[in-house]
Parts: sequence; structure tokens; C-alpha cells
Amino acid sequence: MIENFKGIEFVRISTLPEEEKEKVWQSSLKNKVIKIIKEESLLNDCILYQDYLSWLNDQPVQSPKSSSSAPTPMPTFSKLAFK
Repeated sequence: MIENFKGIEFVRISTLPEEEKEKVWQSSLKNKVIKIIKEESLLNDCILYQDYLSWLNDQPVQSPKSSSSAPTPMPTFSKLAFK
């Protein structure tokens, strides 16, 4: 996911999971896209790794969705004996 070219650490948007790509293109992070010429190829969907990390840390954490709305029961524990 992280690439390095001549000391520049960056992430290519095209290598991100689909859902994350969409979020990036809909966010202000799209304004930080840079272009890198690497081995005669133009990479036009790069974001500096530090910018990507900052954006990622600002994203709300989503809890996994469960199929049931009932609370998960607490595990039961046996009595423990300590010596």
C-alpha cells in the first residue's frame, strides 16, 4: 500500500479498497493528490502518506454490524482458585 519513490512516501488511490477510494474522492483529501513520474510512467492518483494517515485518523470508527439487535451475552467464568 505504501510506496516510496526517491524518498517520497505515498499511497496510490487506485490500490485502496473500493469503499475507501470512494471516501477519498468525496473528501477534501482529493485536493492533495499529487502526480509522480516513475520510470517513464505518470502516476496521477498519489497522496503523500502523511496526508493519508492524517485523513485516516480523522475518519469515524465504524462498529461491525451484527445480524441481531440483541445484546451479546457476557461469557460465564468458572471459579478460580489461587494458591
